[in-house]
Amino acid sequence: MSLLQVISRFKQSFIEQRRSIRERVNFPAWIDVGDRSQRIECTVLDVSEGGARLMVPESAKLPREFWLVFSKSGTRRRRCQKIWRSDEQIGVTYIGPLHAGWLPSLLN
Repeated sequence: MSLLQVISRFKQSFIEQRRSIRERVNFPAWIDVGDRSQRIECTVLDVSEGGARLMVPESAKLPREFWLVFSKSGTRRRRCQKIWRSDEQIGVTYIGPLHAGWLPSLLN
């Protein structure tokens, strides 16, 4: 079987499994693993209703769950779960609603 035939069969057998459409974006965010002094800078590459794809430093050690912070002040954030990781990118699913405003319980 030629390479072209393999590619053709793969394309025919691929089924889109995403539940919602992704929107390409490119904005800064931070990963908060529980200690506000140790935020990890990242870039949100695309978002959907259920999750996002982030560019992170290759050396970053990330837990399975963390807060994705959308504002420097930390007032806009969302709880996420890491689903997959490549060298410099991770895919996350949202496990909670968007929190907006000052939330003192998140700072403890």
